[in-house]
Amino acid sequence: MPCKYQFPTSSVYEAIALAERFTDLVLGTLQDVAQSLARNGDAGPVRGVTASLGQEGQQEGFYRILLSKKPSEKPFLTTNVAAFAFSALNQFIVKDSCPFPLSNIKLPIFPPVQVLSGNAGTNVDARDQHLAFRVDLTGVTAADEYVGGPGDSLWITYFSGQLLPISMPIVNVKWSGRIATFEAEFPFSANEMVGLTVASLTTKANFAAPGEVVAATLAAPGLIQVDDRVKSWDGFKA
Repeated sequence: MPCKYQFPTSSVYEAIALAERFTDLVLGTLQDVAQSLARNGDAGPVRGVTASLGQEGQQEGFYRILLSKKPSEKPFLTTNVAAFAFSALNQFIVKDSCPFPLSNIKLPIFPPVQVLSGNAGTNVDARDQHLAFRVDLTGVTAADEYVGGPGDSLWITYFSGQLLPISMPIVNVKWSGRIATFEAEFPFSANEMVGLTVASLTTKANFAAPGEVVAATLAAPGLIQVDDRVKSWDGFKA
């Protein structure tokens, strides 16, 4: 039986924009699913997963056209991992509405990384800059040694396209109890970070693969969409 869900939108534009961001995240997560199936030698579901991947891609292109964006954001879409997608989904679940314990699903649930820049991450300028973030680490025992500190052992780690994870140190850290606000560099030019970027707060850097990031994560995901609207197209206006 399904859970109950609530979505933080109050207009058609906001609903389409949210659907576009979440579908983009799912497209990245299906890459992780396909890789897991391949690693486990489980060929049976591959056809269904790739059929879903194509359908989601067509759906995403439709959303992007409605939002006056290019239908395809880049040649190789941003990857993601299952734990981050599950954590993002959990933000929409009405508390205690599921007819089963969420712990039955063997994935961690991380607190979100809130993107404070660029209209809450939905409209970030296509340039090198520092972005502002906020995380609430209440109940995250792995964060105990970092709470109240200068943040010099913490990074924002980005997934962008098919690049290896990109980790940037956090700066200008301010604490209010277990809630931290801080900034991190967004190295747009060197990495051509168009379209979706997925951000996580991590306790290490220098990852060899996206799957390694989960074990070092305190909060995730933060969704960043670089503004690549085509101004001459008609669509919903923000």
